[in-house]
Amino acid sequence: MGDVFGEYAWQVRSYECGPDGAATLPTICNYLQEAAGLNAEALAFSKSDFAAAGENISWVLTRLKVRIARYPKWAESVRILTWPRGGRRIVAWRDFVLLDDAGAEYGRATSEWMLIDLSSRKLVPIPESVFAAANDVRPPVFGDEPFAKLRWDCREVPEPQQFRARRGDIDMNGHVNNVHYVEWLLEGLPDGRTACRDLDVTFKSETLVGEEVRAEAVEVEPGVFVHRISSIDGRDHVLARTAGVCP
Repeated sequence: MGDVFGEYAWQVRSYECGPDGAATLPTICNYLQEAAGLNAEALAFSKSDFAAAGENISWVLTRLKVRIARYPKWAESVRILTWPRGGRRIVAWRDFVLLDDAGAEYGRATSEWMLIDLSSRKLVPIPESVFAAANDVRPPVFGDEPFAKLRWDCREVPEPQQFRARRGDIDMNGHVNNVHYVEWLLEGLPDGRTACRDLDVTFKSETLVGEEVRAEAVEVEPGVFVHRISSIDGRDHVLARTAGVCP
């Protein structure tokens, strides 16, 4: 496949499963995040590589699209193939394919990343070395323009959930980790569901420890929900769309 491709494997643990014995969507998102970090490390543009060069910068996830055909069950193996897909100036794209031991697809995902200065919290341009490592072999998993333009224009909204970001929600970049947002938005799905077939999410602004947030979800058509996580003063942190139930 070439040096830009990374392949990483996990075995689903019992504590990563929901009541149905299958891995949850947040578990899958954790695998994706870890695979992205490991591949960035292998290609010498991880947070630790930037730090070694004296740069106080780090990657932040800004968009994520996941489509699952089947969730892995407890003790099943998950192989993730991942590679950088290119980008432009301040955004870099990365694709993923999730496979079982026989090579059948569990699902696929694509993502958009930016770099921030950890002191100023401002965006910085992507180094050319990142774009130079982009795959030119495999086609994009969802085409060239995979991300939906998400909007929140709901008039009638159920009572939102309201809570504060905890210390345990904070990651190495000093803000709420993207997977915790996924956990929060799933709370708006019916029947205690811990997974869905499709996830499309935009991470718009960071949340810091102790900040109070509101989580809202509205079913816009059968089985399709739009989600918003926002600050108390109305600033959007996350907009998302979920759809479908996997077997």
